Amino acid sequence: MAKKRKPAQGPDIEWYLISIDRLKQIGMVVLILLLAGAGYWYFQNEKGNPRSNAESAIADARQALNALAGSKDFNLHRNEFDRAQRKLEEAKTLLAATKFIEAQSAAVESQTISRSALSSEGENDAQFLTVEGPVTFQKGGAGDWKNAQPRTALFNGDWVKTSSNASAELIFSNGSLYTIGSNALLEIFSQINPATARKTNAVQMQVGSVEVATTDDQSSVRTPGSQVVVDSESTTQVGVDRAQATSVVATKGSASVSSKSGTQQVKLTLGDKINATPGGDLGTVKKVIMSPALLTPADNQVFQFTPDLKVSFNWNPQAGSTAYVLQVSRSRLFSTLEINSKRERTTAGARVTDEGSFYWRVASVGPDGDVGPFSSFRRFRVAGGSVKGPTVTADTTPPPLQLNKPYSIGGPFFMIEGTTEAGATVFINDEEVDVESNGHFKKLVSFNKTGANAVVVKAVDPAGNQTVKSETVFVEE
Repeated sequence: MAKKRKPAQGPDIEWYLISIDRLKQIGMVVLILLLAGAGYWYFQNEKGNPRSNAESAIADARQALNALAGSKDFNLHRNEFDRAQRKLEEAKTLLAATKFIEAQSAAVESQTISRSALSSEGENDAQFLTVEGPVTFQKGGAGDWKNAQPRTALFNGDWVKTSSNASAELIFSNGSLYTIGSNALLEIFSQINPATARKTNAVQMQVGSVEVATTDDQSSVRTPGSQVVVDSESTTQVGVDRAQATSVVATKGSASVSSKSGTQQVKLTLGDKINATPGGDLGTVKKVIMSPALLTPADNQVFQFTPDLKVSFNWNPQAGSTAYVLQVSRSRLFSTLEINSKRERTTAGARVTDEGSFYWRVASVGPDGDVGPFSSFRRFRVAGGSVKGPTVTADTTPPPLQLNKPYSIGGPFFMIEGTTEAGATVFINDEEVDVESNGHFKKLVSFNKTGANAVVVKAVDPAGNQTVKSETVFVEE
């Protein structure tokens, strides 16, 4: 650039001598800018085009369906093939009607059904962890309803139903725990994300309640009017009533709630609640009153049974509360209730007429009558024995302890399970675990070390007698 000079004649004009190298540099910059602009235009008009996305998803679904049709075990997966084919036809119909987003969703579901059928039996999407009361499931939305059992495998498209006084826990392949309340109906909706080839774990709630507790990955709940994405290391409660209205409460961490159409989206943090209509309209976010701190009985407190035994419950007052709800159950999932009482004061008393393990929790009631989330439960035990008037014979016998073979849930997750006597306290690797009223216990344990890992289980009865056993778990790399 630039030696300046003026022409010999005419008006004064400033101009520049530019070298050939500088021209090449400028040309290269222009070329890069043109290429960048073209790439941006392509991404916006092709890669980000809903029609293109839908057509690509349909092509992938067709390829997966063809692979399933050509598999050697095709006859075993005829139902899955029919479901995947119906979803593919639905996607084509939606594409022709220019409903591109819905078409892509149907195609992805078709692809997921085909891939799940082709996968090995051990690669289930979810399985029952705990079953309390009458809980049934249906394979692929067709056929008979069967009674659920712990470790029963579930796949995309399977249905789960709980009756009154029933509850269940589902654990997904990423470790997320779904606790289902009574009178619930839901569909397993675990899909494969084509972009990442990872499964997105979700359920489609038709009615009832579910609490989702995640580990280091997100999990989702679809309802008639919304989609809820629970962030990692978070807990969220989702309920769908008989009119198909949805309520969502974040009790730990955070979650995102979007409308059915996707035009509205809100972020919930601890204590936030939002409602959604069946049509997909989101209400305003409000704060619910969180649960109070429990005082007595202390966790794992042991009471010696007597004919006139009375247990006193106490908890701290919670600012803004107008009342409280006290629940006592023999079930850790509170599927059945011994006490379900609304109290204006922060105390209550109950006479206990039998031995065993009990669980109790409290929720706050706001000025509008809205019941907030329940506290984490506490346990107390009523120990029996030979009661002869005021005298109780001493117990010097160690509790029985039976361990089942640890089994893999997937990855580093293993289930440690067994039985001991009712009222005993169980520790797995020095961490206390819940013991049901019949002495059954289980705990999901994650191991960070590959190879052999020692598991030490200790049962301690109310008299202090203990039994210790160990197992070895092998974690593959």
